[in-house]
Amino acid sequence: MKSLLISLLLIPTLMFGQVSSWRQSGGGSSSQPQQSRAQQPSVSQQQNNVSQWRTQTAPIRPGDKYEGQPLIRTYRSTPYNPYGLYYGPYGYYQPYPYIWYDDYGWRQKSEIRIYENGRRDTVSKNLYYTVGLGHTNNKQVSYWGAIGGDKGYFIIDYVMTYEIDHNQYFPYGQINNVDFPLSKDDYKKESTLYLGGGKRFGKLGIHGMIGFGNEVIRYQGKDQLGGISFPKSNSNFTTLKFGIIRDFKFFTIKLDRDPIRNLNQISIGLHNK
Repeated sequence: MKSLLISLLLIPTLMFGQVSSWRQSGGGSSSQPQQSRAQQPSVSQQQNNVSQWRTQTAPIRPGDKYEGQPLIRTYRSTPYNPYGLYYGPYGYYQPYPYIWYDDYGWRQKSEIRIYENGRRDTVSKNLYYTVGLGHTNNKQVSYWGAIGGDKGYFIIDYVMTYEIDHNQYFPYGQINNVDFPLSKDDYKKESTLYLGGGKRFGKLGIHGMIGFGNEVIRYQGKDQLGGISFPKSNSNFTTLKFGIIRDFKFFTIKLDRDPIRNLNQISIGLHNK
């Protein structure tokens, strides 16, 4: 009877010790106390502990400062472009389009060039152009135009005599067979094509041009029936011309001087800036 009572008293003690051992040892896997399910972070919360800033590259936008951010090379390399970029005055660069507004509210296209060393260079991509008419001091009319950017421009100018020969023209007439009085003044007809380039300084441009022209000179006289003209010379020539252009709000004034042909020219035109 005594042994039976001892056995009954030991059974709860063994059961309590067995449960207590499991709770303290955590199932034999760890000696640290386990957290409740409410305290345990979920898988998504554990992944969000790392900031997304560490996996993103700040975009390079026009106007932002470039402070060691890596270039994003979007252009494939070629045998002539091994870096996959463009080459400019300061090395290889990545172009980014940019829009700005001028003093009159017009949208102007440009390009921001970010070089590998961090240098930034803004280049205007909006073409400047102007066209107009002109007049010279020797009765010639001019049709001209210029196209370029903010730093330079290409200019073309065609000058021609607008006076018409009102005499009756004899293409095979000769000076040795003249039987009528000749005039002291000859009829002259010129046409010249000028090509050149210029440098812009804000609204002011300075340019130089080389001209390729043709000059026709005819004797002219008069008999009882009217005027008569016949060939004297027909020659080609090369000349030079220098000038300036000045842009105003909507129009352009152009002044030119040809020292070889002794020609002065004034012109007016319209421009897009």
